[in-house]
Amino acid sequence: MTFASTHDSAIPRVLITGGTSGIGLASAARLARLPGARIVINGRDAARGEDACAKLRGLAPSAAIAFIATDVSDKEAVSTLIARACDQLNGPINVLVNAAGGDFVPTLFHETSLDEIEGIVGHWLLSTMYCCRAALPCMSDGGAIVNVGSDAAKVPTPGEAAVGAAMAGIAMFSRALAMEAKRRRIRVNVVTPSLVRDTRTFSRVTAGGFSAKLFEKAVQAAHLGLPEPDDVAAAIAFLASRDAAHMTGQVISVNGGISAG
Repeated sequence: MTFASTHDSAIPRVLITGGTSGIGLASAARLARLPGARIVINGRDAARGEDACAKLRGLAPSAAIAFIATDVSDKEAVSTLIARACDQLNGPINVLVNAAGGDFVPTLFHETSLDEIEGIVGHWLLSTMYCCRAALPCMSDGGAIVNVGSDAAKVPTPGEAAVGAAMAGIAMFSRALAMEAKRRRIRVNVVTPSLVRDTRTFSRVTAGGFSAKLFEKAVQAAHLGLPEPDDVAAAIAFLASRDAAHMTGQVISVNGGISAG
């Protein structure tokens, strides 16, 4: 698999938010194996960040790996993150993967507090917008942005009214940004998983109560099997590569057949 950027293309320079676990970490593991890769992962927990870096260095000893602790729902902190990432990458960002998530558990809308609604929008939609806005001036022409959303953007689901709105926002934001960024040959795509095994979100939403009952039906509908983080990471790595050079503004489901959307 060849790399996306036309600028200094032998050196993949990648920033992955939410890169300390799950889909973000699996994506970092795939991209770190590219020759000459320089990878910056981001998360809120410094200890988890260092653990993730150690795992990545074990998988890809030749890659340059760094961690920067930041809450990407804080717009001021995001500007600092991008500046520090470019310093660590020793050049412009070639690939930006926005995989940071929140701690939301599906809850009926009338039982969701206003603070929780604000948190859902901030942790998903606004953080994605903040990171793209800060990173674009620092990206090389011909690069790629891959935003991680959810099939809640496409399929109306009880308990996900707020998160569905945020995910639909990520999808349409990304499609509109793709129209703008194509002038610099920067591609913007979205990957929308549903349930993904071996992630913190999977553990949280299947722990019990309304959420567990809701997603039990989703598991039964995944006739191809529920994806694991590396399955979603494969799609992300593809969209970041030259193999997807003519793809932009696309919203791609990776859900094991839970829905046809």
